[in-house]
Amino acid sequence: MLWEYVPDKAIISYLNMKKFVLAGALALLSIVGVQAQTTIGIKGGLNVATVRIPGTHVDPLVGFHAGLFASTPISSKFALQPEILYSKQGVETRDYIDRYHYLNIPLIFKGTLTGGLHAQFGPQFGILLAADRQEGRYSQDITDKLNRYDGALALGLGYDVGSWQVSARYNVGLSDTRDEHMKGVNYANNVFQLSLGYKIR
Repeated sequence: MLWEYVPDKAIISYLNMKKFVLAGALALLSIVGVQAQTTIGIKGGLNVATVRIPGTHVDPLVGFHAGLFASTPISSKFALQPEILYSKQGVETRDYIDRYHYLNIPLIFKGTLTGGLHAQFGPQFGILLAADRQEGRYSQDITDKLNRYDGALALGLGYDVGSWQVSARYNVGLSDTRDEHMKGVNYANNVFQLSLGYKIR
């Protein structure tokens, strides 16, 4: 069988991970929210996404991301920038197209290089909201056949100028997109992102 789905265990794992991710995000946002120098903004941009599938030719799938960020300086050279983003990702093969919809929570550390130029790095936690597979003219919901939790390492560069922030980031997937109870190699998300952000406060 292509998928081995264990409903009870998958639901329990999903709920536990969802509580962990949301609790961590709320705690972090509450910490940065009390800082006087915290700025809050909106951001969005382009996704170029794939999934590592060993032995299979894959093509990138173009999507987008959009959401909120908060940035707090923690020293003269470093800042902490948590984000909450909707992200449309997936992969295209010769036989099908998979489209994934995630709620992603990157916890980004910004290190100033020179002027407004900075490096970005940090973990990203994600929750799968929905997924579908298109084969020719037919489409099916595959949400329950996939791992509801996704983890990644974000690496990139950004530039702050005035109220604007431009960034290019690559998210290296660490989790298997398939159901966690399946055995075998890791089918991980890889996503390149170009973003434009605007500080509203």
